[in-house]
Amino acid sequence: MNNKGLTLIEIIISLALIQITVVVFMSIITTCAMINMKSKEKLEALNIAQQYIETIRQQDYENFIKYDDSKDIYGKYEVDTDINKKDDDNLFEVLVKVKKDEKEIVNLKTLKVIRR
Repeated sequence: MNNKGLTLIEIIISLALIQITVVVFMSIITTCAMINMKSKEKLEALNIAQQYIETIRQQDYENFIKYDDSKDIYGKYEVDTDINKKDDDNLFEVLVKVKKDEKEIVNLKTLKVIRR
């Protein structure tokens, strides 16, 4: 008897194995792409929050207080700032929240001393 070829069963099994391998790799690639996109979004939001913190920290008292409960649109992100007075008269806590589509992505907090 001469076995010079593949039977139909062998071909079906090999195609099924190839298909399973392709599906596994495609799901891995899709997951990596989603993680990469979320990381990029979080990095952009973090940069925006840092810029706002630095801008607020450079302000004098009159301009500094204007940032309390302010909302600003920065591209596709919404920036919400909140300033709270701490126990000391000159110490303030600054909180900057960055949101996208009503979902908070990042928030940064810092302290600022105001000399009046």
